[in-house]
Amino acid sequence: MSLIATPASAAAKPNLRACYDGKCTITITKPVSFRVAGRYHLSRVRVAKVHSGFFNSPMVRVWGPGVSVTLGEGARGSLNGLSVRVLSITSRGAKVRFSG
Repeated sequence: MSLIATPASAAAKPNLRACYDGKCTITITKPVSFRVAGRYHLSRVRVAKVHSGFFNSPMVRVWGPGVSVTLGEGARGSLNGLSVRVLSITSRGAKVRFSG
């Protein structure tokens, strides 16, 4: 019997199509973008973990055409009615919830 370890880099990619209606939770390890419903007036939403020199801490930037919000862990924000909450930020990535 042999055991094969799965490297962390082989982790499942977030299901970004599930975010189209504005309701999903994703874990990102690199910048991602996805389409959302027209009611948000955004063609695409982009999400990335960034480092804020001003706050000297990791944060999550969520943006679309003409709008942007940068949030720390536990913070909430909104883009054209699309609610965003940063659930956690680690050295590897971030977990973000969209709640429409």
